[in-house]
Amino acid sequence: MMASLYKPTPAAARDLHGGTPRLRPAAGLATTATSFPKSHDKVGTVEPTPYFVDNRFVASDAVDFIDLHDPATNNLLTRVPQMTEAELRAAVASAQKAFPGWRATSIISRQAIMFRFVALIRENWDRLAASITLEQGKTFADARGDVLRGLQVAEAACGAPEFLKGEVLEVARDMETRTYREPLGVVAAICPFSTYCA
Repeated sequence: MMASLYKPTPAAARDLHGGTPRLRPAAGLATTATSFPKSHDKVGTVEPTPYFVDNRFVASDAVDFIDLHDPATNNLLTRVPQMTEAELRAAVASAQKAFPGWRATSIISRQAIMFRFVALIRENWDRLAASITLEQGKTFADARGDVLRGLQVAEAACGAPEFLKGEVLEVARDMETRTYREPLGVVAAICPFSTYCA
């Protein structure tokens, strides 16, 4: 009978996850591992989502946008630009420019970058889950599970150096063949909405 006396407040009903101190939603990239939207409150100023190229965030010149709404409240969260062809070409050119340096980077150094990526996922676990909740309408617990699956993919990628060693095969006396695994160029991937790739 005591449970029937409890009536959640509208604010409590809007919390993304119970028990967390409520903060005002921070604008997009200004969020941190601890200061990110923790409720479904309306975002003050809606900014278009920038894209990332040449190691920096850049505002798109696109004229067409996809509005992203919070499924729980239908509040507008951000506007995603439908990138221009010039912006796509700039992204490909940036990747091609970065490729020679990346190819020359040792496998151990690449592995260290992946270890740091794994650490960043762990540090920002709740922030990432909150983003999934706001964008997809999942419960916070379910969204944390999505982050876990992405984390597992990133952790598995940390073991990639074991698969990049290549092979040596002796095919005759004083003769052997060698197989090398190395990056060949820039690629693109289209991933399902709830899958993370590394």
